[in-house]
Amino acid sequence: MFGQRFNLAVTFAGLMLGMMSCAGHYNIDGVVDMFGYEGRELSLIEFLPNRTTKYDSCLVNHGRFQMKGKVDSVRFVFLCKDNRPIIPVYIEKGHANIRLLPSEMTVSGTRQNDLFYSFLKQKIEIDNRFEDMSQKRMSMSRSVMDSRRMELIQDSLRMIVEECEEMICSFMARNYKEPAAVGVFMMLSSGPSTEVSPLLRRILDAAPDAFLKQSYVSGYTRRMGYVR
Repeated sequence: MFGQRFNLAVTFAGLMLGMMSCAGHYNIDGVVDMFGYEGRELSLIEFLPNRTTKYDSCLVNHGRFQMKGKVDSVRFVFLCKDNRPIIPVYIEKGHANIRLLPSEMTVSGTRQNDLFYSFLKQKIEIDNRFEDMSQKRMSMSRSVMDSRRMELIQDSLRMIVEECEEMICSFMARNYKEPAAVGVFMMLSSGPSTEVSPLLRRILDAAPDAFLKQSYVSGYTRRMGYVR
């Protein structure tokens, strides 16, 4: 579900965050309750334009796995099975918990993971409401048309879109200095569009210079011809 919703392998492969100093140790404890994981190797892999780097790996044993090591900067990687991305993970100082369950696939316990996945949780909740309302609109279009009800549904859809955009901009405004904000920007800008969307322009226009200088963000703005 997570992979289908965000198509993570395509969305983030080859992308790298501007990192911040974070000398120390990382510890990751994971729980898996999904078919096909027992006894399999899971890896933390960073995908860069010209190479991939495997930072850690372990086997799933009785539905659990653990990784730990030293870290001198925040790294944006993927938890992978058979070198295929499952979910994004920030390797950073502290103790993180990964849950791979049919109902949720999340990472929590450290600052960047908490920020990133709290954003995703809010985004998914809003997306689900939008999808439910879209299904209602589709059902109505197949039945006897009630113009007033259709107008109300259209208004609700517009309000949900506006709510989502405000949530995104609010998150970015609070967290421009955090690596998680670059991860969110990656997700939002990963489509095939050849021009900057109004939402992304709004984010870039309000961003501090330090955010615009992050490697992925600066590459995106050059590629899209964005000028503030």
